[in-house]
Amino acid sequence: MQLVKYGITLQTLTHEDLEMVRHWRNQDRVRLNMEFQEVIDAEAQQVWFKNLKKSSHLYFIITKGQEKIGVVNLKNIDLENACAEAGIFIGEIAHLNSLSPLLATVSIMELAFGELRLKTLLAKIASDNRKAILFNEALGYKKSGVQTSDKFLYYQVTADQFTEATKTIRSTLNKLTADDYTLITNA
Repeated sequence: MQLVKYGITLQTLTHEDLEMVRHWRNQDRVRLNMEFQEVIDAEAQQVWFKNLKKSSHLYFIITKGQEKIGVVNLKNIDLENACAEAGIFIGEIAHLNSLSPLLATVSIMELAFGELRLKTLLAKIASDNRKAILFNEALGYKKSGVQTSDKFLYYQVTADQFTEATKTIRSTLNKLTADDYTLITNA
């Protein structure tokens, strides 16, 4: 699947991307904000990819221009209960504080709430990652009443909360990139 929107391309993760993603994921600034904080070796990465259920996990490489810059995903997609867990990390540090993470996140949330017709998204965020918490709150996420540890917090957002929280930014983005939307599925 490929989604082109807001000047960002989201392309389904392929086997060829695994080593690049593993390198990004093993960077301390990424790894230490994840629940699984061990360094991932090449064999473990291959096993993880092989065991991904394509029906319940969507992982995308984020591309800006010609440069691959990070990963955005929907995992544990539950169509019956219309929910999934969303996540993102930026591997290329030059894009970390750019608009690219926001554009990729808005794109995948629109995919989740629009094309997939999900009602709720969850995000698991390290409790000391203030920047990620503020980022998600700006997208409409609210702290969930269900928490499994003090180290990681669950946030959730409904389609309506996302729409309301991002109304102005999405309206502006749509005006700037009106002809910049393509969704290609391999159905």
